Amino acid sequence: MNTYNDYYIVCEQTSDPAKPEIVEEVSNSKLDFLRFKACLQAFYKPLNRNRRSWKASQIRTMSEAAPIRELIQRKSLFGEAGHPVPSTGQVTLERILTIDPLRTTHRINSFYWPSDNQINGEIETLDDGPGGPGNKMKRTIMQGAEVAFSLRSLVPQRKNADGTVTVLGPGRMVTYDWVILPSHEEAYQDTSIPVKEVVTAPKFAAVMESFNHFVLNSSDKVRSVLDGLDPALESAIYDEKSGMMSVGTAAGRVFVRPETKYANEYIDLLKGL
Repeated sequence: MNTYNDYYIVCEQTSDPAKPEIVEEVSNSKLDFLRFKACLQAFYKPLNRNRRSWKASQIRTMSEAAPIRELIQRKSLFGEAGHPVPSTGQVTLERILTIDPLRTTHRINSFYWPSDNQINGEIETLDDGPGGPGNKMKRTIMQGAEVAFSLRSLVPQRKNADGTVTVLGPGRMVTYDWVILPSHEEAYQDTSIPVKEVVTAPKFAAVMESFNHFVLNSSDKVRSVLDGLDPALESAIYDEKSGMMSVGTAAGRVFVRPETKYANEYIDLLKGL
């Protein structure tokens, strides 16, 4: 006999990654990120790898809901590095329905349907400086990884006697997270579309600006010294020989030595250039 529960949390993920089509890399004095296209979900088969049955019409309705349209319009439909489901402990409904800005890796600029049975997205990695999850996603792609995306949502569904699951209707879309293994096996790169050339050597000035901001925002020692001095972030200079950082403030230029780990971060950055 079938059982029915009104709503289930659905975080779709299971087995093979989708390689994105690289559209362009943007690298300038302010930002450094990748923009690409990828399949997000497909509906050619009756069941996905999680043995769940989706209809394209359900996802189309969810993707066109007013909150999603507003987030896309405001360029704020972000996704995280992995679904927020802990390996141990109890996951909360509130956490599932909340996108944590400290874990975000990418932004979905738009949805489009290359066919009636597939939803794709144009996606940008987030430029959050060295060590950030968005930067890690960018460099992962640049190293040839085939990134994949997986739906996080809240939908009505029914668990059937044979172990399959039927999604009964549209629910609430939260986002598409970056995962290692997606649930829809059709979510692969379209091999008929060649990957466009990507410039993999970021400009030194852009890297240094990003590194300086990273240190200013992350170093407890730097933040403690500059507290209340109204620092001009664009004036920050890191000297690799002395390990000192100088920053212009209303009271004059201040010199402070960040923690040793940031000198190591700087060396790692240089190796990647």
